[in-house]
Amino acid sequence: VSEADVSNGSVSSANDVNKRRHFLHSIVAPAAASVPLIFINEGSSAKAAGEECDVLCRQKRYDKYMDSQYEEVKDLPPAQPIPAVTNRITYVVQMIIDIGAKRDNYNAGYIRFGLYGDDSPLSVKQMLFFLTKGITSMDQETLEDRLEVDYMPVSMGNGSVQTISPGKGIVFGVPSQSKAFAENKGLRTAGANFVPQSRPLPTLEGEKFPRPHSCAGLISIPAKGIGYDNNSDSSNLDEIYSSAFTITDAPLPDLDKPSTTKKSAQQQPPSHRVIGQIIDDESMQFLERLATLPVQKKLGKGGTSGPPLLKVRVRDVNVQKVK
Repeated sequence: VSEADVSNGSVSSANDVNKRRHFLHSIVAPAAASVPLIFINEGSSAKAAGEECDVLCRQKRYDKYMDSQYEEVKDLPPAQPIPAVTNRITYVVQMIIDIGAKRDNYNAGYIRFGLYGDDSPLSVKQMLFFLTKGITSMDQETLEDRLEVDYMPVSMGNGSVQTISPGKGIVFGVPSQSKAFAENKGLRTAGANFVPQSRPLPTLEGEKFPRPHSCAGLISIPAKGIGYDNNSDSSNLDEIYSSAFTITDAPLPDLDKPSTTKKSAQQQPPSHRVIGQIIDDESMQFLERLATLPVQKKLGKGGTSGPPLLKVRVRDVNVQKVK
C-alpha cells in the first residue's frame, strides 16, 4: 500500500480498513521487527473469560477510533522537534511498545532515547536496572524473618503505560507488584507468601539535576529515585512503582519545583530529575501518537488524562553503551 493509494482514496472502503491500518502503523514504526532486542516481557497469557471479553471489546473500540481519526497520512498527529542535546549521552535505550493485545507490528512502535550517565550516574543506573533485569530492594531482614518468601525484581517488563496526559506526558510504571508476579508465574493471585519490593535506598535527591523539564521528549524520574513518586501511596508497597518514569510531551515546569509547599521549599530540590532525552524523529512521532490515544473515562470525573483505553506495554528493551 503506497502513500498515493491513501491519498486518492483507493484504500478508503470498508473492505480495505486493514490495509489502511497496516500502512498507517508501518510508517510510525518502520523498523520495529528488524532491530536486535533483549526480550523482557514473558508473562502468562492466561485470562479469565470476562477479562478476555473486555480486551476484545476495547480492541474493537480502539480500531474504530484509529479508522475514524487517521484515514490519511496528513491526519497523523504532528511530531514535536527532537530535544536539543545539552548533556553527554552515555547509553542509548530502545523500547518496543505494543498498543493492545494483538502484538503485531501494525499496533507497535518504538521510542529510542539517550541517558545522561555522566551527570546522573546513580539515577541512570537505577533506570537501566528497572528497564532490564529489575530492581531488587527488599529488606534483608524480611528474607531472614520468614521461612517462605515469594518475590520478584520489579521491572518495566511487568509494567505498562499508566497515565496519558495530552499536552503533558506519558507515565510508565508497574501498577501492582503482586499482580505482575501472579501473571509472570501463571497464577490467579500472588499468594500469602509474596512480598513486594520496597523503595530503593539510599535516596538520590542529592544527585545533579542535568536540565529543566523545558520541552517534549525528556525522560524524567522522581528526584529521590524510582519508586518515590508523589502519586504513589506511601502506605502500599505493592503500588509504589506505578509512576516510575515520565516522558514529557510538553514543557513541564511544575516538575522543576519542590514537591512540598512549605516555607522551607526554597531549600528543597526539584520533585523530578531529567535523566535523558529522545534522540530521533520517529520516536517523537510515536510519542505523539501515544499522547493522543483514547483514555478510559472514570465515572463522575472530568479531564482528559487517564489510563489508555487499551493496555500499552513495553514488549522489548535494547540497551547500548556509547563509547
